[in-house]
Amino acid sequence: MKKVLLATTALTLSAGFASADVSMSGTGGAGVFGAAGADLSVYSGVDLGFSLSGASDTGMTFSASVDMGGGQTLDVGDFELDTQDMGTDNNTSVTIGVSGVTIELSQDGIDDLYDDDIAADIGISGAMGDLTYSVVTGLEDADPTSISIGYSAGAISGSVATSDEGDASTVSVSYVMGDITVSAESDTDRTGADTSTVGITYAMGDGMTVSIEESEGVVEASVAYSSGAISVGVTADDAATESWEATMAYDLGGGATFNLGTNQDETTFAGVGFSF
Repeated sequence: MKKVLLATTALTLSAGFASADVSMSGTGGAGVFGAAGADLSVYSGVDLGFSLSGASDTGMTFSASVDMGGGQTLDVGDFELDTQDMGTDNNTSVTIGVSGVTIELSQDGIDDLYDDDIAADIGISGAMGDLTYSVVTGLEDADPTSISIGYSAGAISGSVATSDEGDASTVSVSYVMGDITVSAESDTDRTGADTSTVGITYAMGDGMTVSIEESEGVVEASVAYSSGAISVGVTADDAATESWEATMAYDLGGGATFNLGTNQDETTFAGVGFSF
């Protein structure tokens, strides 16, 4: 999973018809990792992002970005290591904005709006009042086409996403009542399997958040707590093969964080991550 943070402008270029900002950002880290009870081994890596953005004299905005890296970086959310490479063969993503509509071009580089298992070449997105919309497609017959529509007004928000690859779709809605958020989702995956999920989250005033979610008879509960520089989280479910995970993060300041985690598969990690 790519994790590139917002960049700080490094330098400014000028070229007659337009000016462009060039920036660099990145994440990296090092530590020890052991999957499924295996012996701990050392990992280290960095993921860098470079981007160029600007506007023409006619008001058209544009940007281009490229991603590269090396080694392995820790994916705390998925309890895995992500392999980074120099990305010299990857397609550059180019984005153009005109009259409130954003167009992105990247051959096989734009994720399908249902999930990121497949990709296409052209993305179009925009907003109309409280509605947002996106379309991802391509020019070849084999390219998938997906559409998403989102709505948000006050305490209510919802979204619909559908893809013609496997006729997959998902519908979700949420409602906020003070410190409590109630959500529901109905999903049909690419194989035709239907899944319904309901959940409730309570954000307490003392830094603790409790969530409970039920999906097809399986209940998952999670507790998160933060105080000062320390954040901890525990998640568990009652599936036939029960699973749980526990994580801790300590903010070291200056963009650095110490992370520690373990789960039911005896996957364990400890390391320092940084961003710039």
